[in-house]
Amino acid sequence: MTVTNDAPLPEPLPEPLLLRAARGQAVPRPPVWLMRQAGRFLPEYRAVRQRMGTLEMFRTPEVACDITLQPLARFPLDGAIVYADILHIPDALGLGLSFREGEGPVFQSRVQTLEDVARLRARWMHEREDVMAGLCHVGATLKLVRQRLEPSKTLIGFAGAPWTVACYMIEGRGSHGEFFEAKRLASRAPEVVVSLVDLVADMTIDYLKMQMESGAQIVQIFESWAMALTPSAFERFAAPAVRRILDGLSTFSDVPKVYFVNGIGGLVSRAAALGSDVLGVDWRVDLAEVAQTLQGLRRSAAAPSLPGRPAVLQGNFDPIMLFAPENAVRREVQRIVQSMQGQSMGHIFNLGHGLRPETPVEAVGWLVDEVMSGGQRG
Repeated sequence: MTVTNDAPLPEPLPEPLLLRAARGQAVPRPPVWLMRQAGRFLPEYRAVRQRMGTLEMFRTPEVACDITLQPLARFPLDGAIVYADILHIPDALGLGLSFREGEGPVFQSRVQTLEDVARLRARWMHEREDVMAGLCHVGATLKLVRQRLEPSKTLIGFAGAPWTVACYMIEGRGSHGEFFEAKRLASRAPEVVVSLVDLVADMTIDYLKMQMESGAQIVQIFESWAMALTPSAFERFAAPAVRRILDGLSTFSDVPKVYFVNGIGGLVSRAAALGSDVLGVDWRVDLAEVAQTLQGLRRSAAAPSLPGRPAVLQGNFDPIMLFAPENAVRREVQRIVQSMQGQSMGHIFNLGHGLRPETPVEAVGWLVDEVMSGGQRG
């Protein structure tokens, strides 16, 4: 006698809201995650920081996993961005990264000449396994987070864009956006900067592939210092390297790629033409105007340079507005959300740059709550 089970199979779980939105699919509300949500503004993070150094936290996957998930324990965010740093690549190359209280990231060695770049490239070519081993803690963290993350949430990996990472490698430290030494080197010896960003691009392709293989469902490329570049300098020192990364990741077509450009201003068409699935913008531009600009470009003779991408915009709440009263925070969320309703592009709600350490925790709650309501409250 044959026994059959005719019970219907369970319905597969829907893909997470953020992942669907990043793929350009229709969603009932804008998903929300926040740059620098994992870390310094949370008291539970500062408690860990009191007993461990920054690099030790990055390099301890169990700790980095906990920190990645801390903001989701407080707020119903749609995504978890891995607790890591954009400077892991130069650190893995041996430039001697440290984080000093009140100073931020500092390198023991700086890149100044073609010989410096050649030495780093030789290490990458001949010691690639060792260099990648210096990045494996990020992959281990992603795997742990993916195991613990709710199925309705999306795991986000990231890397610094080559121009942005090169700025730190040339300066040897942060520069509050000016990056005088990097710009001076680009004007005096552009071949050095071009060679350096090419090297960082090659490494970033392997680094992001490792992240996607470790569970990252979306990856973001942070162009934190586009504001230091003129449009022509962007075309020379930033755009080719980012395009190369996106082309190098094309086999991972199911993983949306976000290109965040801080200081996008007059770079909108140039940044959009690089081929990311999502374009992240800072607070200095109007999100709806960017959407209309891109739609206009697609209708114009420039349309071939924008083959349906980006399909989604991400942004762009000014993080300083989180120091405003609750009603002002909610009104600004409403303004941004409502400005994108009816646009031809999708929308992922985010900040126009990262959370500041002093950000009131309750203000983040107001923001997330207002996005969850669809920007319709009040």
